[in-house]
Amino acid sequence: MGYNIKMKLNKIGLVASILFAIFVLIVFFVVFFRFKNRSRIKIDGKNGVQESFFLDINGMKQYVQIRGENAENPVMIFVHGGPACPMGYVSAYYQKELESALSIINYDQRGCGRTYYANGCNSECNIDLLVSDLDATVEYAKERFGKDKVIIAAHSWGTVIGSIYVQKSPQNVSCYVGISQITNLYKNKLNVARTALEKDEIKGTKDEKELFALIEQMGKVKNYDDMSIFDLSRLVAISKKYLFCKGEMSGFSQMIAGITSPNMNFTDMKWFLRQMNVKNFFAQNKKLMEYAFFGFDIDSLSKNYDMPVYFLAGKGDYSVCQKDVQTYYEKIIAPDKAFYWLENSGHSMFMDSPKQYCEVIKEILGKLKYTE
Repeated sequence: MGYNIKMKLNKIGLVASILFAIFVLIVFFVVFFRFKNRSRIKIDGKNGVQESFFLDINGMKQYVQIRGENAENPVMIFVHGGPACPMGYVSAYYQKELESALSIINYDQRGCGRTYYANGCNSECNIDLLVSDLDATVEYAKERFGKDKVIIAAHSWGTVIGSIYVQKSPQNVSCYVGISQITNLYKNKLNVARTALEKDEIKGTKDEKELFALIEQMGKVKNYDDMSIFDLSRLVAISKKYLFCKGEMSGFSQMIAGITSPNMNFTDMKWFLRQMNVKNFFAQNKKLMEYAFFGFDIDSLSKNYDMPVYFLAGKGDYSVCQKDVQTYYEKIIAPDKAFYWLENSGHSMFMDSPKQYCEVIKEILGKLKYTE
């Protein structure tokens, strides 16, 4: 009996030792790459900018990050998606190649990320406040860097804010870059599903039958309170199964990119984990989600832009139907415009293919100099 107990204790000790060793290796891996990446992304130039701070924007402390190798370069403000999905903590992963040509501002919108925790977990937010916050950020950037105009680059949900802002305050914008642009989110989701139904692989499957039913059922919904989050999740999951591209960065890889980024701190990790509870996420951001799905339609805005307009779309985007964006693009009138399809990339193409993304932005900068 005593021998068996001793053997069991030895096994438990062995397992514990192995788990501890694995833990130590993980910690070493994370610390090593955080230090390595810190050195890789460090900006040394005398005229460079590498700052992160809280800025008082419309009475709320909002987290701002600014990076660029030359403060005299054009300024680009990146309006993150979500709602409530800040990207500043991992921005160096995808924008490093642009920092020699731009001063790039990332900020955590009110109600999310570091801004959320810095204001006593205040999540009160609406589209008017977000547009006003962007305007205040633009005015700060203009004064700080001595610019008359800035570039507005917006991603996904951020394109809702960005599209409204650039038409409201065109005098402040040198060009607009819509990344995974939203036109009408609810219709975008349904059209993604219809695109999935065109694939040969889905023909005759249970998925085809379920997707048809979901499109029919969801097509009858006219307001947010009647929308089923479960049905929406199923629609997206099935669509993803047939539209997913191999180049899309996995959730695990995104997590690794985050924890090995020297810009990520405990607050960012807390927010990242908080977002994983889908039910709570939708509940906390109800006003914004309601506006995103049933309040915003880009066709209600003017088709005439006073600045160049450029759209970037991932060919493997199963979150927003980029064919809808292309249709809208054909209608608009602007001093210059272009539509870029990024190969083997999904909804967040700057994470999936940062090199390809940076090449397109650099091409846009070249166009901008020409149009100016």
